[in-house]
Amino acid sequence: MNASLIPFIISAEPNTGGKAMFMKKPMHFIASLMAGLILSVNVSAQPDRSRAVLVEAAEALGGLEVLQGLDNFVLTGFGQRYSTNGNLSPDPNAPPKWQSVTDARRYFDLGKNRALNQERNSFQYPLAASFGHTWALNNTVQERADMLDHPVTAVLAALDSGSSLGPVTTEDGYTVVQFSLAGGTPFWLALDPITHRPYWVRRITGDHTLGDVSQTTYFTGYVPYEGVEMPLGIMTRIDWRDQVTYMLQVDSYRVNVPDLPEMPLPARDNGPEDAAIEVEVTALSDGVWDVRIPGNGRGGDGGAVIEFADHLVMFEPYGDGPLTLARIDAANELVPGKQVTAIITTHHHGDHAGGVRAAVSRGITIIGERETGAFYEEWVNRSAINFPDALARNPQALQFMPVDDVLVLEDELRRLEIYQVVGHAHMGNAVFAYLPEERFLMEGDLGDVNWEWHWWAGALQANMDYYNLDPVLNIPVHGEPLPINETLSYHQQQAEAAMGVCRNNQATGMPFFGCPVKYDAEGAVPIAQ
Repeated sequence: MNASLIPFIISAEPNTGGKAMFMKKPMHFIASLMAGLILSVNVSAQPDRSRAVLVEAAEALGGLEVLQGLDNFVLTGFGQRYSTNGNLSPDPNAPPKWQSVTDARRYFDLGKNRALNQERNSFQYPLAASFGHTWALNNTVQERADMLDHPVTAVLAALDSGSSLGPVTTEDGYTVVQFSLAGGTPFWLALDPITHRPYWVRRITGDHTLGDVSQTTYFTGYVPYEGVEMPLGIMTRIDWRDQVTYMLQVDSYRVNVPDLPEMPLPARDNGPEDAAIEVEVTALSDGVWDVRIPGNGRGGDGGAVIEFADHLVMFEPYGDGPLTLARIDAANELVPGKQVTAIITTHHHGDHAGGVRAAVSRGITIIGERETGAFYEEWVNRSAINFPDALARNPQALQFMPVDDVLVLEDELRRLEIYQVVGHAHMGNAVFAYLPEERFLMEGDLGDVNWEWHWWAGALQANMDYYNLDPVLNIPVHGEPLPINETLSYHQQQAEAAMGVCRNNQATGMPFFGCPVKYDAEGAVPIAQ
């Protein structure tokens, strides 16, 4: 579980070569267009028509001259963000996980074409580290495409002299205008046919698990503020499972604020895009290695590589495509003539399964709990035309090997047992692995030496007991390989730290997510603490 991977959408400029990719319905796949044209009903290709429609929208918001005369505006509010692919299970109806948004302030500097988003966040579920619950004020400076999820900025950007206007279409009765920024980023702006106010704006972004993602941000509850119509409701959906990823209830607007905070742009990363990724390889026994990306706390992230008679099996496609491919490439150098042909995925969360698409692009079989197969199929079947990844460059079908209670991989060289995880409330439909001869256990999110708190500390012992396993070494996805007794000792310390958090919060009358702690390293504890 890596909260640094919580942000769900990767902001970037699409690789469209000036051609727009358009998805007619938010819940449908993104379709490519030939020669930059959109095929829809009621198409009108004249830019004059598009501009006239946009001017109507500007007038509906208070007037084009009024909007163009604005120096800035500020909104405040509260809401929620979707916490990536962290649902309890891969089922479409599984409860999603959310992150609170409070004290939200968004400053739009229209003169500098820049915005500052400030908000305080806390996960609405127990995270294993305090940074996820500090309510610290986060600052993100936005520019260009990233600040157009508001009707005022979207209309002004569409009417900017540097933007290119596309055709006018209709969708579900709304008038839709396509436009592209000077850098080539395409947008679609939907206008209410009666009020002419913007109803939604759409763009395409890239994601390492979903490929091309269509984001549609809806604007509702317009009210006038100093002569400008502003929405009180801002909500974003993506075209994967029609998932809501952001909800903001605006509780105030201010127009032409005299003193805006500084909005320094983040430093640009000028390093080479193809810079080598460091991979650490440690031999654990004959034919078993730990192959890990260093960093992210003690040990880093990764997992085991296991040698069989004629191939290798890797544990966990953690992180994203480049990180997973770097580990695969390092593994393929271990034994002459033997390559990774299968990867075990512990569970469906976006960090742990983040390299599934990349692994599939190599023709590698994905091994996972049975219900995760359909979930990974959804990921693999999505296109990545605008933001091509390894799978887009080398399309392959998903080859999936399901795990029910137990799956055994065995040949004359080695036996590997893969078990379904029991008694762990962080995620359903998960697996772990065990090498009986070496007595090595491999797991993801059953623990981490870097965690401050452990809310499910009994899970590792529960699975050892349930399957009658007696490991001497634990090889986790997070952290580093440790003797099993040392691993359980860390789990107990982390469980006791979580209990302390619960006591402190209970004393202040502010119950905490996950409290009271239900397990220590030995198993269930009394709920009343």
